[in-house]
Amino acid sequence: MGLNRIVEALSGPPGERILWGGAALAFALAVAGDLLTVRSGRAAAAWPGPPHGPWDWLPAASGAAAGALVLLALHPRARTAATGAAALAAPLVVAASSLALWPLPKGIFGYPVAVSEACALALALAVTALRCDARWIGAVSAAAFLAAASDPLREGVGQSLTPALLLLAVGLAPGFYLRWRRHQREYHVERARAQERLAVARDLHDVVAHEVTGIVVQAQALRRIADTRPEAAVRALPEIEAAGARALEAMRSLVSRLREPDEAPPESDAREGLARLAGASGGLEVAVRVEGSLSGLAPEVGTALVRIAQEAVTNARRHARGATRVSVEVESAAGEGVRMSVLDDGRGSAGSGGYGLVGMEERARLLGGELAAGPGADGWEVRVRLPEKPCGQPPGRPRTGHS
Repeated sequence: MGLNRIVEALSGPPGERILWGGAALAFALAVAGDLLTVRSGRAAAAWPGPPHGPWDWLPAASGAAAGALVLLALHPRARTAATGAAALAAPLVVAASSLALWPLPKGIFGYPVAVSEACALALALAVTALRCDARWIGAVSAAAFLAAASDPLREGVGQSLTPALLLLAVGLAPGFYLRWRRHQREYHVERARAQERLAVARDLHDVVAHEVTGIVVQAQALRRIADTRPEAAVRALPEIEAAGARALEAMRSLVSRLREPDEAPPESDAREGLARLAGASGGLEVAVRVEGSLSGLAPEVGTALVRIAQEAVTNARRHARGATRVSVEVESAAGEGVRMSVLDDGRGSAGSGGYGLVGMEERARLLGGELAAGPGADGWEVRVRLPEKPCGQPPGRPRTGHS
């Protein structure tokens, strides 16, 4: 489980920034090690390598240049073309270094590939496999194979192609794996959003069906009494009109949000839904506190509030290690919308192991609200803000790091 979380983190944009920082540090250490190796070898009494000269430093310089190109390719803001071009240039620098060393006297050991050069070749392959298309992957793979196979030019002796092939496998495999995990995560995120929208559509159906049923019942009653009690029909018309307007508003909300918005029971049911969470369940004590009136909330906002609270409590029950208590606090003020906090006293993320947080965030977004989850004062906390009524168009889709 720990390895999966690490891979999940590295397969997204925040993880790429971590990879870039780690690669920069690794290259700095590799180049420093190469320079120290050359310096200590030149200072040794019995120098077994080639004759001394400025070319002793060429492999380390080549590794530094190739490493700089790989860091450029690995930068999180680099575009695909820039990534491919920089990754392609890195092995070409190593191959050019081999060609420059070819005519020089080799001594016993020649000029082996520096550690920084090998790291640059492997990471160039990895970043290309992670970010680029098949054409760039083929070009960088061919260049890296050429650079690895040019080692005999430095040592003056023949060598098999096995190390070059091994380098391709070692370099490409991590990039392909992270790429697969990224696509897998995107698939699950989209699936969670689609499932949440289906749930929202069901809630909307319930609200519209309730309103339309009321209209039909009242219309049937008016047909029976219209001739004998016309004044009763006149009094009932405003109520029928209001029910129809509510149904139309809910349907209009659905169309404007691409069949996304939640519709919900009126205030009393939303309050009752929150109240039903209170008590002991699954080894957790759930405490619910509501401040202010919920009567001003639109039906879909009431449903969203209850659904998000239910999902947050379920996540705490399943994933918060050692949790014994969950507190649900709701604050509502006229004209300011409603805010809710769900806090558990457990250890670790109560949002791990699934895509519940993605659905919760999507539901809040569709209504024009916001949802955030992370470590709280005593455990894991989910914080949500919703407007009294859905905003015209939901804000842009967030890039969430929640699982």
